[in-house]
Amino acid sequence: MVVPIVRVSEAKDLPALLELEAHYMAELEPQNFERWKACEAVHRKRMEEVLARTFAAEMADEIRGYCYWGLQNDGAHIFNVYVHPDFRRYGLAKYLLERTEEDIRKKGFSHWTFNPIRTHPAKVFIEQLGYKLLREDADRLHMMKGKAAA
Repeated sequence: MVVPIVRVSEAKDLPALLELEAHYMAELEPQNFERWKACEAVHRKRMEEVLARTFAAEMADEIRGYCYWGLQNDGAHIFNVYVHPDFRRYGLAKYLLERTEEDIRKKGFSHWTFNPIRTHPAKVFIEQLGYKLLREDADRLHMMKGKAAA
């Protein structure tokens, strides 16, 4: 059995991360894929800027998934988690989210938000990890984890 490694991304990972992001767009947001592709240089720059907050999941020396977070409205926000379809059901998304959450806590945040694509499997999976549904809209689940200050 190949054991996954979850680690902070490095500059050498950018091509694989961008390839996974393109795969994500084609699979889960096909209506936005052409617009995403037209701005690929912008996405590359954004990925370069968040490498220190991007975690890569490796299996057999290849990056199979990623997760990154940053600030949104002065709070911590997980922007995306994605695992290539051929490598799902190995726990990679869970490992990625756990490592990302650990990093968020180390940076001093007690809670954070995440807005995954609105699908039933995503909702069940994210709720199993302790996220609370704040609201849903046509495209996204608006979720939070941790303890917000009263």
